[in-house]
Amino acid sequence: MEMQTKVIVLSLICLCSGQAAKILVLFPHASESHFAVMRTLVTELASREHNVTVYTGHGLGERLENVSETIIPEYPFWSNLQKHAAPKGNLADLGRLSVPTLRKSLAVVGANALDHFLSQEPLKKLLQQPPLDFDFDVIILDYFYTEALLALGQFHQKPIVGIVSTDFGNYMEAVQESMVPAACSPIDFEHYVPSLGFSARLGNIRECISRRKQFAKDHFGAQEQLIAKHFKVKSTVPELQANQLSLLLVNSHVPLMTPRPSLQHIVPAGGLHIRGPRELPWNIKRFLEEARAGAIYLQLGNEQPCGELPKLKLEALLGFFDSRKERFIWSCHDVKTLDGLPKNVMIQHAVPQIDILAHPRVNAFIMNGDLLSLQEAIVRNVPTLGLPIFQNERQNMELAVRLGVGLKLEQENVTIASLSWAVDRLLLEPQYQITIRAVSLEFRDRPLGALASAMFWVNYVARHKGGAAIRTRGVGISSNQLHLFDLFLFYFGVALFFVGLLVGLCLVAIFFWQKKISTKNTKLN
Repeated sequence: MEMQTKVIVLSLICLCSGQAAKILVLFPHASESHFAVMRTLVTELASREHNVTVYTGHGLGERLENVSETIIPEYPFWSNLQKHAAPKGNLADLGRLSVPTLRKSLAVVGANALDHFLSQEPLKKLLQQPPLDFDFDVIILDYFYTEALLALGQFHQKPIVGIVSTDFGNYMEAVQESMVPAACSPIDFEHYVPSLGFSARLGNIRECISRRKQFAKDHFGAQEQLIAKHFKVKSTVPELQANQLSLLLVNSHVPLMTPRPSLQHIVPAGGLHIRGPRELPWNIKRFLEEARAGAIYLQLGNEQPCGELPKLKLEALLGFFDSRKERFIWSCHDVKTLDGLPKNVMIQHAVPQIDILAHPRVNAFIMNGDLLSLQEAIVRNVPTLGLPIFQNERQNMELAVRLGVGLKLEQENVTIASLSWAVDRLLLEPQYQITIRAVSLEFRDRPLGALASAMFWVNYVARHKGGAAIRTRGVGISSNQLHLFDLFLFYFGVALFFVGLLVGLCLVAIFFWQKKISTKNTKLN
């Protein structure tokens, strides 16, 4: 025990005493919730005396002495995704698409978003910098349909740290599948059965290979076109991932992810954006303090403006608010478009969600099923009610239900009665409060906290020439090599050759034996 304490103390000392580095941060994505992860990391890097240059469409929200921030015009990601994938529908129709169909649209719109980002004048100047002027030690990028940016690291021979903030459309799974040979195995990790029959295993491996090839065709193909356009080189994404991606920070951790084979340079850092609670704005604090019956917080996703909610769903929510004694804080980007709100509802454009969830009067959280929000609710011990739209949100809420920390309602079942039933269960049945504390403890139980762990490995990459020692060789190998199909075909060919040779020898022997018998019979006659 004493030795373990010494190791932890030495690790913290090394972490805190790392030499200051110049770090370039690229965040092309439009999602504010994703940027919460990057914002926390940038703030922590700055507090450790690193010099950070950030290109993003989102503001940090505070001025930091050693941070240079360049705001890039945002690309309308979600509206363009809807136009591409469900042109005659709405956001709910987009959520009903199958995962393969959604992935295809994400590959196109994701590439368009990155093309927009790289076409802006500040980025053009950055890309045109000669190697002698490009003096950054590490490049950190949001790894969400941005693999083309790996070419920047290749051109300047700089290590790259990627952050996967989301599991949208199973993107996290797909990225790890292309990064980790062992992860592309014939096992459904979420519904694992120890003993599978031959037909089930055959179906799993066929699906795995098909999914991997389709992801490479749709997504990597689009990214490689951007590499040729903006970096004037011909490189494949698997090659760049193998040679340039020094570290991948994955926004997940047990028990919110199923343990599986992994690589050393893929680090689970789920919850790194969650900091300690701070003082709430006076109006929100007063609203919560006066909530004698308790309070409930709502955030239904940045992709869905509250004023554009389906009519029946909006009416159900307003009727539900009006029927309850609790107070409600509803976070919306379009606060001015909603009329007829009950008196027990406060609607705000931008609120410190992590601090609201930490308030003792907040007893439940109604949300869309976003992974980051689920992590925050678990850390703050607040049971959740999910109203998911997209497949990944449904999966997150199914996980919450399995863990016993939340409930889920489908979109067609959002009524005053169903909302009241679900919230009453979360508030009145004690097992939700008991279970979420146990899950929260397990999620936070690690040698280092999520942010400290991420910082250690970023510093490691900066100190040790890109962390080449932990970069696994053979990442991104083909499915044939991964599953040894080429070797099996070789051995099958060898076996077939020897079997054929044996059969041929037997036929020759039989031929000569029959000829000998025939000759003998001829002589006797």
